[in-house]
Amino acid sequence: MNSEQLIIKYLNSSLTAEERIRLKNWVMNDPEHLKTFKKRIRSHSYVIPLQFDSDKAFEIFYQKLHLKKRRRKRKLHFISFAASLAVLIALGLLFQNSEILTRSKTSLSQNDANESIKQIQITLPDGSTQVIDKKSTSNIETEVGELIARKSGGVLDFGSPEIFAKDTSATQIDIPYGEKLKIKLSDGTLVWLNSGTSFRFPKHFGRDLKTRTVEVVGEAYFEVTENKQQPFIVTTPSLTVKVLGTHFNVSSYSNDSSTEATLMEGEVQVYTPENDKNPLNLRPNEQAVFEKSNESLKRNSVVASDFNSWIDNILIIDGLTFLELKNKLERKYNVIITNTVNDIWDNKYRGEFKDESLRETLETIALSSHFEYEIKGKHVSIFKPKKKPTTSD
Repeated sequence: MNSEQLIIKYLNSSLTAEERIRLKNWVMNDPEHLKTFKKRIRSHSYVIPLQFDSDKAFEIFYQKLHLKKRRRKRKLHFISFAASLAVLIALGLLFQNSEILTRSKTSLSQNDANESIKQIQITLPDGSTQVIDKKSTSNIETEVGELIARKSGGVLDFGSPEIFAKDTSATQIDIPYGEKLKIKLSDGTLVWLNSGTSFRFPKHFGRDLKTRTVEVVGEAYFEVTENKQQPFIVTTPSLTVKVLGTHFNVSSYSNDSSTEATLMEGEVQVYTPENDKNPLNLRPNEQAVFEKSNESLKRNSVVASDFNSWIDNILIIDGLTFLELKNKLERKYNVIITNTVNDIWDNKYRGEFKDESLRETLETIALSSHFEYEIKGKHVSIFKPKKKPTTSD
């Protein structure tokens, strides 16, 4: 029996134990086999209303493919499969760890400021606001026709003509949940803004300024143009990052338990507003983490590329609790998630999602955490599985 026949039997829930092992070995043998399997699962799910959520055999299959909680060394080496809505496909993508992370949940209940806005907004120095349409080719101008930013190749370019070089007035961009934006500052620095982010920056970094200072609440990835005479400084409510020219990611959401600065290239200094005399000097693949609960600042060794994967619409989770994962899902999919299954709050997860829908992602998580959910518009309810009624003879 060839691989195609095995896949067909899998989709029809008719694999024998021996065939299941053969299919597992074929799938795990070659990355191209993974792609083929993923493609067949997706195409099948769109045309046949499968009901695979109660298929215990598949759950066993999933556990075998899990490879004993194998950890990835790098993102590109991690075996990942896409979650399929109809068949609960979760092959090695995500797992639950029994380790418990103890902390207070009430302190993290504050919502991000940008949860309520519907479109990307720009606030000009005069206080007026405009909506930014990423699909539009129009430049951003004031009511009197003054050019604020040009649109070019998917980038909003705030480079100013020399005539405006002394104008250092501040502009702010607010990104709603479910959106992202790439911009270019007047010095050539590139900034990617993640969903739920507010970013404030000067229209131009004037020559008389000692620093190039911007403000972030949310998450942003920077590729900073080097200028030794004007260090680039990113301020957040908890941390400050000082660089000359480098690539790094900053995550400072108000409803996350920590603020993180992760270095991809170069060197940065990270410090708190209260302790700027003793900064942490980070090197590539190092991360500064400020824990809000005890106001501590520490250094971690990480795979830095995991922390700006959101630019490519990839969600990598590594040791996150369900509460932390919930926050990320709300921002990524622009939804509000209500969870009533109290015993999963501190479950820890690890895995990778790329281009999955909200429903596919929830199906994958539910496989390991054993909950049910309901999606109504932008509201998601998570609850314990309903008990099936018993029947008597």
